Amino acid sequence: MKEFLKKYGYTMVKLFVNQFAISLFGIGMWWVSMYAGNKPLQIVTSIGAVVFYLFLLYAHMWELGAKDGISADARGTSRGLWRGFVIGAGANALNLLLVILMLPQIFFKGYLPVSGVMKTISMLLHGMYTGFTTAVGFGGHTFHEMILTYFIIIIPAVAVTGLAYIIGSYNLHFTNILIPKNKDVKNNGRPK
Repeated sequence: MKEFLKKYGYTMVKLFVNQFAISLFGIGMWWVSMYAGNKPLQIVTSIGAVVFYLFLLYAHMWELGAKDGISADARGTSRGLWRGFVIGAGANALNLLLVILMLPQIFFKGYLPVSGVMKTISMLLHGMYTGFTTAVGFGGHTFHEMILTYFIIIIPAVAVTGLAYIIGSYNLHFTNILIPKNKDVKNNGRPK
C-alpha cells in the first residue's frame, strides 16, 4: 500500500485538484445561469462542466494507463487493471469522507449543523454538478438536498478513471485527440 501511494499519490492529488478547479468553473457557470433565471441553461452548463471534467479524468488516466501498460509489457508483469479504480477512489477519498459525515442528517433530519457544513463543502467540491442538482428534483426536493446524490455523483469519476486506465493500458483509442503528433512516424502515429 505504501509503495502504491508513493507511485500514484501525486496522481490522486492532481485528479483532486482538477476536480476542485472544474468545480469552481461549474459553480461560476451555475451562478451566471441562476442569476439569469434560466433553468435549462443551468442544466446544460452543468452537463457541459461534467463532460469536461470527465474528459480531463479520461485524458490523464489514459496516459497513465498507457505508461503502465508499456511498463508491464516490458517487464512481463500483470497490467494491474484495478489500479485505475483505486486511484479514482483515492482521488475521491475526501468526497466520500464528507458524504459519510453528512449521514447523521438522515437520522436527525437536518438538526445537526455539522451536516450542513459538510453539505456545503461537498457542494463546493462537486460544483460541476450544481446546476443540475439545484434545477432538477424528485418528490418536492431538489437533488442537492438529497444526501444520496452526493454518493451517486462520485461514481462517474471513479468509473471513468478506472475505464480510462484499462483502455490506456491496452493502448486503445476512442479518439485521436489524445495521441501525440509525431512527424517521424507514418500517419503521425495515429491509427487509420
